[in-house]
Amino acid sequence: MIGLFQQRRQRHLREMAKYLRLVFNDFFVFALLFFLGGLGLGYSNVLKQLTTGLWWAPLVALVVLAITAQVGRFATLIEDADRVFLLPKERAMHDYFVVARRYSQWLAQATQLILLFILTPFLRVTLDWSLAQVAGLVVTQVLLKDTLLRLDLASAYQVTGQRRMNHWTVKWGVSLIILAVALWLTPYVAIGLSLVADIAVIVWFQQHWEHQQIRWREQIAIEDNRMLGIYRFFNLFTDVPMVKGTIRRRRYLDGLLRRIPVRHDKTYLYLYSRGMLRGTEFSGLVVRLTVIGMLLLAFIQGQWLPVVLTALFIYLIGFQLLPFFQQYDDIVFTHVYPLTWDQRLGSFVTLVTGILTTTAILLWLVVVAVNHNLVTAGITLVVAAVEVGYLARIYTPQRLKRAAKNKG
Repeated sequence: MIGLFQQRRQRHLREMAKYLRLVFNDFFVFALLFFLGGLGLGYSNVLKQLTTGLWWAPLVALVVLAITAQVGRFATLIEDADRVFLLPKERAMHDYFVVARRYSQWLAQATQLILLFILTPFLRVTLDWSLAQVAGLVVTQVLLKDTLLRLDLASAYQVTGQRRMNHWTVKWGVSLIILAVALWLTPYVAIGLSLVADIAVIVWFQQHWEHQQIRWREQIAIEDNRMLGIYRFFNLFTDVPMVKGTIRRRRYLDGLLRRIPVRHDKTYLYLYSRGMLRGTEFSGLVVRLTVIGMLLLAFIQGQWLPVVLTALFIYLIGFQLLPFFQQYDDIVFTHVYPLTWDQRLGSFVTLVTGILTTTAILLWLVVVAVNHNLVTAGITLVVAAVEVGYLARIYTPQRLKRAAKNKG
């Protein structure tokens, strides 16, 4: 069973590496460096204004640490067919789950360490902590995360007459109690509490797992949801076949469709517009990226960083809309329309122009509301207008024509 997990882990890592190469392209990495630099500068400026003894500082640290403790889920990599083909090996699955928990530790604990590294200046300034106290909090956080992952492992088995070991009330309750002791009393006592909790889960699990059955359906659903979250993130940057949209009847958006002229050459414009409004895959992607961009811009100030972020999100949305051009290629009736390929392309360009223009206006309004700087607002508006024009009117037609030529 250990070999089975290692085989699946290698396949999983290859798949993740394939998508990560598409996500972290040169343009995105360059923009990400600007974004992280801006956040670091803003964080440094905020720390200079803080003093020791602020009553709300422990509360902020408690919330941040408790949320971070929940980051990093138990990655089992089990599949739907396992409940049938691996059922005879149910007792041997224990080794599989143990190795899966160890694999899950790497990313989960790395997240805890990175967050505590970022939070250390805040703790030293507001709580006047020494490096020894910060080190104690680091040990507490690592042990706490280990406990939460062991609770996830224990919850893979049925517990008769008891609630799930990884229920959110249990995980959040343990996290808040231990971290509150660390922040309001001393992190050294919290180390003892987290160690006791970790050992208690280990002992309980060793005494009970051999007599319990695996929650196959629940664990498969949890793993599917975990992978779906990862695929949805990748889907913000590239097309992911595993993410399928649904169709929803949104009557409140019919007014937008009535604005399209009822003409022969606007057939594809109506088809694309209705598909965009009713479908959840591409419309959801546009909405999510726009909302994320607006939220980031709401916390970013400066002269050039808002410009770079605005350009980045317009580019991401424009790039992700390209596959929508082939959305209806598998429908035979679209091939009998008495319309030319250029008319279809023109309708798609019109749709992309409208979407990118709307997105650019929303992002620009946030920049204006947050920065109160006419120079930044003017530069952002010019850059957004030029980028929308280039992506919609030049890049999109050229890219689709090149793809059609290669396909033909």
